[in-house]
This record gives sequence, C-alpha cells and structure tokens, in this order.
Amino acid sequence: MIRICYEPGAHRLTADGHAGFAPRGQDIVCAAVSALLFALIGDLQQRPHTLRRLDIQPGHVVIAGAEEDCEAAFSLTVEGFRQIAMRYPAFVAVTIKGS
Repeated sequence: MIRICYEPGAHRLTADGHAGFAPRGQDIVCAAVSALLFALIGDLQQRPHTLRRLDIQPGHVVIAGAEEDCEAAFSLTVEGFRQIAMRYPAFVAVTIKGS
C-alpha cells in the first residue's frame, strides 16, 4: 500500500510504500501516483526558491514547498491522490494532517 500524508501548513507531502496492485512495470496504481508526484515536483522546480526539500528513494518520497503560493499545486495533487484512493482503497491511503 502507498501511504500519502499531506501537511498543508508545512507545505509538505510524504509518500511511502508500494501499491502492490500488479507486478512491477505493470502497476497502474503505482504509475498514477508516480505521475502525480513527478508533476508536482516539476511544477515546484519551475518556480525559483519554491522547492525546499526533495527526497526520492525507492518506496519513499518527501516533497516540501517553501512558499504559500505552492498551496494550489499541492491541493490539486492531493485531490488526485484522493481520487485514486477512492477507486483503489486497498492500495492507496491519503491522510491530511490537521483535518
């Protein structure tokens, strides 16, 4: 299972684990989550001084933004994760701290 935790006040998102929906290279759930993560990273990298922290390791990603104007990018990404989690609840869980 992929566990995603978003901390809105800190502009920080953590994703841990593997979906396990299908074999490696065929896992559409993993591909969907990865696409959203890399879209968020790309968006933040295009803005000067916005990407405060980026840690990518197998089964673990941490993304933190430095400015409040990155909130829209995080919100859209988290909504994408929520939609995936609703469709595949056994494979993706989303937690929003402070909610």
